[in-house]
Amino acid sequence: MSSESVNGEGLQPVIPSPLPWQAAQWQRLGAQWTAGRCPHALLISGQPGLGKRRFADAFAALLLCDQPRHGLACGECRGCQLRIAGSHPDFIRVVPEKEQGPLKVEQIRQLGEFVGRTSGRGGVRIVWLAPAEAMNVNAANALLKNLEEPSGSVVFLLVTDNPSGLLPTIRSRCQAIAFPVPSAQSALRWLHDSGVDTDEAASALTLAGGAPLLAVNLMEPEAREMREQFLSDLVALSRSDQAAVTLAGRWESPGEGVELTQLLQFWQNWVGQMLRVRSTDQAGDLQIMALLQRTPGSGTESLRPLFAFYDHLLKARGLLVGNSNPNKRLLLEELLIRWAALFR
Repeated sequence: MSSESVNGEGLQPVIPSPLPWQAAQWQRLGAQWTAGRCPHALLISGQPGLGKRRFADAFAALLLCDQPRHGLACGECRGCQLRIAGSHPDFIRVVPEKEQGPLKVEQIRQLGEFVGRTSGRGGVRIVWLAPAEAMNVNAANALLKNLEEPSGSVVFLLVTDNPSGLLPTIRSRCQAIAFPVPSAQSALRWLHDSGVDTDEAASALTLAGGAPLLAVNLMEPEAREMREQFLSDLVALSRSDQAAVTLAGRWESPGEGVELTQLLQFWQNWVGQMLRVRSTDQAGDLQIMALLQRTPGSGTESLRPLFAFYDHLLKARGLLVGNSNPNKRLLLEELLIRWAALFR
């Protein structure tokens, strides 16, 4: 556990604020706080890349600020200074010890001391925890004990990409703050205002499933190179120039900046493009067109295997973000074998 500012969804400003597509949730929550009706536990959820951690940081900053301005933390008072320095006595951040690792039961049990003591500055105490779905059953049960007997001055901020991965008893004790994907217009406007080239932003936003912050990450050179290499390997497999087993070993752990679930999301996008091109007879990306030319058949019947494979990708992503903890190597190997079969 740490009081340091760490964020998997981008660097945070000194005075964190909600993003444009979070305005409605922010106004509703701010009104509750002003009226003294803030829930003791919030479950902040949505797909990766929507800025959930930034929202949680902004709300924590507001609650710890001594003199908020215009509904945000001031960034100048003693409370803000302590928060910025990472030494606020009433704020604790709980994250996995290793990236993409679990939240251990020992980490959650240590919260008991923090929750049980009085505030160091006479205000609220905040537990900031992410990703909440990284807790195993024992850790979740340990957290549940704190949620069942809440202290009046403690606010839990739980951030999750996958709320269904949490115990129902934990979900039931939290107020849900859900973030849907923003409209393409809103996301593209934010990307443009952030200095991103419009054409490049539109392509990245599509690959990111509409999540603006993930789109920014996907435009990084390393992520782009990895994505292009993955598509190149899929093309090679369609020509029998690669073996499914070999590629499964190469891609089960993609590397820094991209996770296997994101690779499958790219894959879904490419298959979706293949379906659109085949069903509308419109031209598409050259590599997508080349893949289609190698799939047997034509017309409606040729779409069925692609739709079936798209369903397999959806199910695989569901397994990865759920609590089943599948063998990534075997899961990916099965998908690659099915992919190769599409071109035989």
